[in-house]
Amino acid sequence: MGPQGDQGPTGTTGATGPQGPKGDSGTIGPKGDSGINGADGTNGADGATGPQGPAGNASVIYSNWFSNTTMDIPWADTTLSATGETMGWALKYTPDITQGILDSGVVLCYARSYVMIAPQLLPYFVFGLQLNFAPMEGSILFYISNPSSSYTSGIYPDDSFDYRYIIIPGSIMANGRLRDPRTMSYQELCKTYNIPQ
Repeated sequence: MGPQGDQGPTGTTGATGPQGPKGDSGTIGPKGDSGINGADGTNGADGATGPQGPAGNASVIYSNWFSNTTMDIPWADTTLSATGETMGWALKYTPDITQGILDSGVVLCYARSYVMIAPQLLPYFVFGLQLNFAPMEGSILFYISNPSSSYTSGIYPDDSFDYRYIIIPGSIMANGRLRDPRTMSYQELCKTYNIPQ
């Protein structure tokens, strides 16, 4: 066999073949461990104290029901020197009625009896007579008169009548959120001001 000849020149590069199909995705590796929580931050400084709010309204003052027999000065007759009118009157001491209450608050008086369907705000007309009251500093004057004719001496409410007073300071009246208590029924007034009936 003869000797190997010289290597021939390199041939031209052939055309690139088409891309092969995409291989399947590999499986997802296991989740790594969670890192440790960082340290809590320091608490911020407390804010400044806000201004003090306005003072609350004083409480409504009310009495228990009291009868004719527990008036501090019992019913009697008197004649008014200015007009000559005669009327029956009685007095109940009420230390809660101050000059401030008279100047800016409201004093209400109610009467109840078997002749009434419900407690009535005074003045109240019964048997042609007017049962009324006049608040004064430290007391309430109850009186009965006949506006249409002369008063007959010794005509007073009988022992079936009970009375109570309700005092509403001016600070409550001035808040502007409530109706005038004089326009409320007795039941509505008690509900509005949380007064036991």
